[in-house]
Amino acid sequence: MEDMEDFVDRPPLPWAVLLALHFILGVAGGMLIGFLPEALVSRAYYNTGLEPYSPAIAVSALLLGYFVSYRLRVRVAIWTWTIGVLWLVVGVNELTRHWSADWSPEKTRWGYAITNLFGPTIKCSGSECLYELLFTTPFAASVMYSLGAYLRRRQLLRAAVK
Repeated sequence: MEDMEDFVDRPPLPWAVLLALHFILGVAGGMLIGFLPEALVSRAYYNTGLEPYSPAIAVSALLLGYFVSYRLRVRVAIWTWTIGVLWLVVGVNELTRHWSADWSPEKTRWGYAITNLFGPTIKCSGSECLYELLFTTPFAASVMYSLGAYLRRRQLLRAAVK
């Protein structure tokens, strides 16, 4: 019985830990669930501006945000996009830090970053488009996860008012 009382009296997980858990759930879950659909439908938007965002993975993250996040604390889930933006900033820094006009096909360091993070395959192929997978896809998944959590919270609030 004492163990149960200790469990009930224990403070909840800190906000930052919950935010990190939601980020991992949104990004890793979206990638795991959306990988196969992404592989099947990616031919439809190959070499377009939509490709870097991995739409099937992003939609999977949206659905996770809508159906799963509210069970873990929806207010925190809504802010998951912030970690995605910070991770994208890390990617921009990584791309621009060692940029040189001597070897880059782009004329500016920002052009190089934009091409490698948001460009179609034909433009980012110099880096194997790896930066899209490592930085752009988690960014898009975290934004969509947050959107899903926001839409769920909004629906729950409307239902509570009625």
